[in-house]
Amino acid sequence: MATDVDSPPVLNPLAGDPAQPFDPPGTVRMTEELSFKYSDDRRPRLNQYLRSHRVGKGHHGEVWVCWDLSDNRREVAIKAVKRNNPRAEKMNLLRRKNLPTSSHTPLTDKLGSLEHKIRKEIAIMKKCRHGHIVRLLEVIDDKLNERIYMVMEYLGGGEIKWRNEQHQPILQVDQCRRICRDVILGLEYLHYQGIIHRDIKPANLLWTADRQMVKITDFGVSHFSYAQRLAAAGRGQVASDDPNDPILLDDSDLSKRAGTPPFLAPEVIAEYTSTESSPIISASATTSTLHLNKSVTQINSSSTIKGSHAILHRQPITKAIDVWALGVTLYCLLFGHIPFGTPDSGEFALYNFICNSDWEPDELMGSDCKETGGRHPSATHSGYIVMNLLTSFLQKDVRKRITIDNAKTSEDEYDEDLDSDSSFFRDTHRQRQREAIRPSASLMYEDADEEESDEETVPIEFKRRRASVSATAASPPPPHPLSDFSDDARSR
Repeated sequence: MATDVDSPPVLNPLAGDPAQPFDPPGTVRMTEELSFKYSDDRRPRLNQYLRSHRVGKGHHGEVWVCWDLSDNRREVAIKAVKRNNPRAEKMNLLRRKNLPTSSHTPLTDKLGSLEHKIRKEIAIMKKCRHGHIVRLLEVIDDKLNERIYMVMEYLGGGEIKWRNEQHQPILQVDQCRRICRDVILGLEYLHYQGIIHRDIKPANLLWTADRQMVKITDFGVSHFSYAQRLAAAGRGQVASDDPNDPILLDDSDLSKRAGTPPFLAPEVIAEYTSTESSPIISASATTSTLHLNKSVTQINSSSTIKGSHAILHRQPITKAIDVWALGVTLYCLLFGHIPFGTPDSGEFALYNFICNSDWEPDELMGSDCKETGGRHPSATHSGYIVMNLLTSFLQKDVRKRITIDNAKTSEDEYDEDLDSDSSFFRDTHRQRQREAIRPSASLMYEDADEEESDEETVPIEFKRRRASVSATAASPPPPHPLSDFSDDARSR
């Protein structure tokens, strides 16, 4: 059974313009029945989706490119995730074995840890409707199947590749600027909705097929903050019963460390902040100056360790952690390596670098080798704007860190194409956004037929380079070994 989450008419005048796809039509479809069979060429078929090739694999599931046979073989990406991980569930049960329970036990403790993560990711993605956020199209949640399938738009350009094997940048400075601008717009929308992404990094930024636009993906560790939603939109702009999904009302996850170690903000790992009155060392110092963990820190790692240093005043964990991660991402794109630590730094050393060390730029940035002018170039130097933007992003003090709104003005200066036209800041300003407010889809992931909430989303406009070109379906590649979809066939 499939149901569409109805939404009122879109008030954004650019919504129907294919050159301005910031509020593309369509709603998240909730499907409760799954049918599995094979096509004539022995390809697995899940409902109306014919499997093509795998593009990603993780600990709990896989991502496949599929063709939507009901929509002229449109390419989509399907993320298939197991509801439960027996090993993880057993460990979680052991941790909670001796803990008392009551009627006030959080919903996150009543659900399996993995299923909770999946459903929270779905609930957050159902809130998102913006051109710089990967769109969730359908959720196939058959209770009789061990997997939940998330059907999303497919971006043919793939994830952003930012360095070669020699750890040298492969993107030009102009390309880094365009990526940064797109991510700023995406983060502005997320933060307005009360969503903290918590894992901004190059691997979670995808190109469209024509490489003219970047979209933010992977909301597996994202957090929804109702207090932030009220602060962004104003109490009078949000209904009293918004949000109506209890899984999003639990703030306990925000107190847990999540994300990728090299991109974590200092306030997230504040226990590593030194309380000694010693000068800040450079992040380019050798790792021999600090005790190293034997494990090597990987850019795509999400592991967590506990620190030993006590701190007197912990900074609040807010949406500013996404701004810090964007700064680290921009640094990686420009220089081909992380700003803190070295490739062989363990997590202990890495976190000490992030909390207690300053960053240093290389002499040249981008594959086009433009001069940076050093850490603090003069205002007349060509690298001043970029270095100043990095400095604003990578402020260890949350109070001094630049906000997204201010980053947009800095980006306006950074963007040479917009120097003669300030429409980028004007058309995406929050006041302009509120003039086109419309109610969004419901947050409920279980009962899609229930009454919609009065929550508001923001259709955002800005000067586009040109419309993105949708990926066209090519001839089917050679058959792949059946793994994810075929498991469903064997279970039926």
